Amino acid sequence: MLSAKAALATLLTALVMTAVPAVAAPETPPLPDSILMNPGKMVTVDGTRRINLSCLGSGSPTVLFDAGSSDSTLSWALVQGEVAKLTRACAYDRAGIGFSDPRKGESDARAAVADIHALLKAAGIKGPVLYVGHSLAGLFGVLLAASYPDDLAGAVLVDPAFAGEWQSMLAASVAAGASPATVDAFIANFKAQVRRYRECAALPAPLPDDCAERDTRLPSSLANFKKVQMSRPSYLLTRASELENAGPTKDGTNVDEKEVEAATANFGDKPLIVLTRGNVDNAIPVFTEEQGAGMYRAWKAGHEKLVPLSTRGSQRVVPGSGHYIQYNKPLAVIEAVKQALTEVRGR
Repeated sequence: MLSAKAALATLLTALVMTAVPAVAAPETPPLPDSILMNPGKMVTVDGTRRINLSCLGSGSPTVLFDAGSSDSTLSWALVQGEVAKLTRACAYDRAGIGFSDPRKGESDARAAVADIHALLKAAGIKGPVLYVGHSLAGLFGVLLAASYPDDLAGAVLVDPAFAGEWQSMLAASVAAGASPATVDAFIANFKAQVRRYRECAALPAPLPDDCAERDTRLPSSLANFKKVQMSRPSYLLTRASELENAGPTKDGTNVDEKEVEAATANFGDKPLIVLTRGNVDNAIPVFTEEQGAGMYRAWKAGHEKLVPLSTRGSQRVVPGSGHYIQYNKPLAVIEAVKQALTEVRGR
């Protein structure tokens, strides 16, 4: 079995984690710390439970940014400000993440989508939104289209997760030579890290790095701020729940994927743009380079299958980008949003 450090590296590359790729020279200016390090409007959605909604700019439709697993509004720092020059641009923190209060119960896809619907209503956002979801939030975008179609004007899915992803990716690794024992080790280490986050929630501060890693690729002020947020017991329990519901299983399915598969998503003629990273990004220790390449092809093929959910669906592969396209190539995300806005306004 892998060491705890290697297991964490496995998870970070498993497309559902919060690691932020290094940004040598951002294509766009980041939002100021004064915005990123303070909540926007705290919107009450469930009794006294509040969700952080940070909005900039004006215009219609409103763009709603949704981060990947365990990520906060920080992940849109290079994109939101530029989109706010085009229309109203809002980013929110899911329950238990960033500035938002934790929820009772599981942090699964159904709960996330119910919160989006409640947030839009409680915040008084008029008209359907253009939803921009990264990674795990790609599942939420599809489920939102199925569950609350009137909330959605269109979607830009940024290197999104998709129903059946683990089944197809793990099958691809086996086809490329991975043994069942290798797959079992990968799943076991994933589950071990989920358990570790729950253990971390009960530890006194300061927490060890495997509980709340410091993101040294962010400016020092933001890196310190992010680590403090990630050290909260409520955040650690939310992180564990999100990962558990989205993680790999023996049969290739999980709670989130089952919830999406049980719904019938159809975007109709609403714009749907799927962005796929161009880099293979194979750094999962238990898989060889060839096996990682096979898993990437399965990932890319999964994105291709999302396109027909809309009669105006399209896919773009973003060269030179890793999983966090909004950090590596923010202009690609901004251009996709700009195109989707044009299509929504032209309907």
